[in-house]
Amino acid sequence: MDSANAASAASPRNKSSLAQRVISALILLPIVIGLVWWGVWPIVVLVVAATVVGLLELYGAFAQGGYRPRVAVGIALALALIGAVTLRATTSLDLVMPLITLAIVASLVFELTRHSERGGVASWALTLAGAFYLGWLFSQFIPLRMLSSALRPNLFTLLGLPLDSGAAWIYLILAITWIQDTAAYFVGKYTGRHKMAPILSPKKTWEGAVGGLVGSVLASVGFAVVFGLPINTAQALFLGLVGGIVGPLGDLAESMIKRQVGLKDAGNLIPGHGGILDRADSLLFTGPVLYYLIKLLLV
Repeated sequence: MDSANAASAASPRNKSSLAQRVISALILLPIVIGLVWWGVWPIVVLVVAATVVGLLELYGAFAQGGYRPRVAVGIALALALIGAVTLRATTSLDLVMPLITLAIVASLVFELTRHSERGGVASWALTLAGAFYLGWLFSQFIPLRMLSSALRPNLFTLLGLPLDSGAAWIYLILAITWIQDTAAYFVGKYTGRHKMAPILSPKKTWEGAVGGLVGSVLASVGFAVVFGLPINTAQALFLGLVGGIVGPLGDLAESMIKRQVGLKDAGNLIPGHGGILDRADSLLFTGPVLYYLIKLLLV
């Protein structure tokens, strides 16, 4: 780290930001862990809330960039998608594909009523893209919470606590994602020399990326044992490796959106972290990707 960066890292502003991040994490972690433990319906509520707030941030960012997304239409489409995914996960009724078809048709029909406006195609595309980006990716945590697999003896059984397998899988993905992010932050902060994406995310370094990847792999192997998940060490290594790659890609994808519209943070809901999108950008990739990999491993 050069002297300028060292001074910046030691500045009161950065120390205050780090303190805010830690305090926010200490408040949010027990809430999220408790909701996951509680069952699938609290997860549905959490997904709905995160999607609505995230879409308001995302569409607000698009508007900042001069675009005109249809906020009400996008939120309605995202919520309908979450509803269809929930129905498929909890009942035998599968309306996902009909809903996707209807979403495309209905959103285009809506634009026909405003065909004289400039930028109607861009508005339609961004509205639909936002609804699927958040509504679909967040909704995958619902069937993930429903995953059923026999757990091995674990820390929770030793403590006499009834851990559901769906909750255990979500906890594993949260651990992989958050430890990757934390390891990347500190390794990059103290040893980072080589910029990974200087335009999209100037603070990210290759050293931080490697540190984060090591952290995600260790987290996957360690917490797979803690939660008694029915995978072997090689499979846990694989999940950690994939999570350590796709998580930062989710972060960079959200950074790309913000850079395109000239924003630093998507919102300011969470002190030290920004908005929902700033906090959940990695999870939006690791959750769905690892969910489908886990399903393949359990076959």
